[in-house]
Amino acid sequence: MSFWQAGNKIPIKQTSRAVSSQNGLEYSGGQLIDINLPANTIKFINPKETYLKFDLDLKLPAGEAPTRLQLDGTLGGQALIKDIRIYSGNETGNVLLEEIQNYNVMVSVLYDYDADDSIRNKRAISGVGTTVYKPETRGTTGSVKSNMNDIFTNPYFEKPAAGNQATVFDDDNFSNVRITMPLHTGIFSSDKVYPNILMGCRIEILLEDSVKVIKQLDTALHYNNLALNPIFDSENGSNTAGKTNIANGDNVTKFYIKRDNSQFKPENCPFVVGEEISFANSSAAAATWTNASGNPAYPAISEINASANASGGEGLVEIVLDAGYDLASAATITSAFHVVSMSAEGVNKYEAEYSISDVELVVGLLDMGSNYEASMMKRMKEGGGEMNLDILTPSNYKYSQLASDVVANIRLPLEESRARAIISVPTDATVYNSAAIISGTGTYNVEGAANKLITSNSTRSGLVGISDHITSYQWFYDGKLNPSKAISTKKISDKNSIDAQVLIENEKALVQAGIGARSFSQFNRNFFISRALGLNQQVYDTRNKDFNLQVQYSGTAPTKNKLWNNFCFGLRRINIRGDNISVFK
Repeated sequence: MSFWQAGNKIPIKQTSRAVSSQNGLEYSGGQLIDINLPANTIKFINPKETYLKFDLDLKLPAGEAPTRLQLDGTLGGQALIKDIRIYSGNETGNVLLEEIQNYNVMVSVLYDYDADDSIRNKRAISGVGTTVYKPETRGTTGSVKSNMNDIFTNPYFEKPAAGNQATVFDDDNFSNVRITMPLHTGIFSSDKVYPNILMGCRIEILLEDSVKVIKQLDTALHYNNLALNPIFDSENGSNTAGKTNIANGDNVTKFYIKRDNSQFKPENCPFVVGEEISFANSSAAAATWTNASGNPAYPAISEINASANASGGEGLVEIVLDAGYDLASAATITSAFHVVSMSAEGVNKYEAEYSISDVELVVGLLDMGSNYEASMMKRMKEGGGEMNLDILTPSNYKYSQLASDVVANIRLPLEESRARAIISVPTDATVYNSAAIISGTGTYNVEGAANKLITSNSTRSGLVGISDHITSYQWFYDGKLNPSKAISTKKISDKNSIDAQVLIENEKALVQAGIGARSFSQFNRNFFISRALGLNQQVYDTRNKDFNLQVQYSGTAPTKNKLWNNFCFGLRRINIRGDNISVFK
């Protein structure tokens, strides 16, 4: 075609339309959302301008002490989707076009590795429900930066009022959060127009259980980034009468915290009125207490005040307790101790809940014009025409591994004819009670024994991968080992260094899977191993080949049961011929 010659182009009008879910007004963890996009009214969809919208409410467990709660800071609303299925919805019946099991695990890889400061900030302000690091409540004692330290602009709860705090935190202090987020599926991530007029579309979303997605602030936790927490100063707040520590048997009604970690005014405190607290040093167990009746109990906060006269006029934050409590631990509480929340850690269950309502899929519509539509329908029905739509989507081949297995031979019955990469995420499959998983008590230790000051039990169990003493891995397919030499992961698993080769392999696989490899800062906090089955978007036929992932543990046995989520990313072809729809992997 000549440069100056007009092509066969048509003007396209772009609009949007909200389509409500069909099967309910309100949903909670474990329930199914059904959204139908009728072919007769929604004809051509712009996937990149289509997103899911809903209102989210968090709720404290009945009868338990309060604490500030939010969704996972990295995933936000994406953590709520466990599985997603997309069907055709026209008169040909419901043909399964795409299915992603453990969708939130797949998105955790996407959001951890396809990330930089600009992308993280964009996700936070665009309504996905993620949170980012806030310097206003930063750590000042050499702690790790956290995206779960935001108190002032956190979308999940009200900003604390300036000045002294004396009102008990309850469900009314949580905000009704409007979540607007894209669906990271092959169809809705595609640059190609989706011809809904030919196929229709029905979306099923299975919601994740509340216990996996609701989190506490990192600045309140005992076993995750303890160095971020407020630091005990003294019982009397004075530097003229001598710093007063708390010894075994002492009765305590109030105490003061240091100005370190941005704790120089009451509204900066991560704790709330009514929250149960204690003190902890490094990764040791929290101090125990008894109440006036001599029964075990954790102190509850009744006031958080600014004390201008404390520390010789410099000013400290004063924590007033709801009663007097006797320290029942042998260790003396000194300025080496941090204040920790016991609202969840100190109980057997902490069943906080979420509910979502007003669920809508906001669909980006393209108006191709009546002439184009009539011409296309005529070609499809009369001329035996056909249309092909290729999408890049993962299939999840799951594998369960017990902690007692020191060698794992993971067989993957792959069926993709145009596969690009395999990303294998070994998630922690241990069954934790609701209190343990929210507080990180007894979960996988990300940093290890070498970092005692930074206690780092995972609060994202089941959503991210864990290395757990894997020393090497190798793939076997097409009758040979790939690569020819096993890839070492020992330094990463030992939590004291980095293995370069596994990161190189992961970068190639991420690019092949359509995931931008912008950041590897979470290489150990969200661990995975992978294999690129080609380069530069080349594909590989996995059919009739015996795929095996061989994982070795040498020296130290694994500590956690694991569910391996093996996402095989490949091109899937949706073929439309007349009234027939076929899907080819």
